[in-house]
Amino acid sequence: MLSSSLLFSQPPATSPLETCICLPLKLPGFFCLVWLLPKLRSLRAGKELERCQRQADEVTEIMLNNFDKVLERDGKLAELEQRSDQLLDMSSAFSKTTKTLAQKKSWENIRCRIYLGLVVGGGLLVILIVLLAIFLPQSSEGSSAPQAQDAGAASGPGD
Repeated sequence: MLSSSLLFSQPPATSPLETCICLPLKLPGFFCLVWLLPKLRSLRAGKELERCQRQADEVTEIMLNNFDKVLERDGKLAELEQRSDQLLDMSSAFSKTTKTLAQKKSWENIRCRIYLGLVVGGGLLVILIVLLAIFLPQSSEGSSAPQAQDAGAASGPGD
């Protein structure tokens, strides 16, 4: 601790504080320090205030940058939402088109099978008629001669 004699003694004349502040005011060393401490505190407070102001300015700049980025992202999200709505509309139109086309092709396939069945049925009918035409007259000629013989035999002896 400092003794009271040191506190009330004047600092040496070579002290920068005394030459700058205390000498023009003609204050003793202790009173010079008492007078100087609030000034130093106010300087420190001013420096602290400047430092806080710089930090506040930096934070404000960062927040403004973040706000600009949020606005950009909002615009991009709105654009993506619009594009997704367009894709959804296009996909539903595509789905309807494919269903319509699938039904159309299904009916064409059914019609083709019906035509093919009619052609095969007609071909089988023609083949059946041709076979009947070939084999029926031969069996009719063979079966008509015995009928004539049966008719002659029935009429001949009993006549």
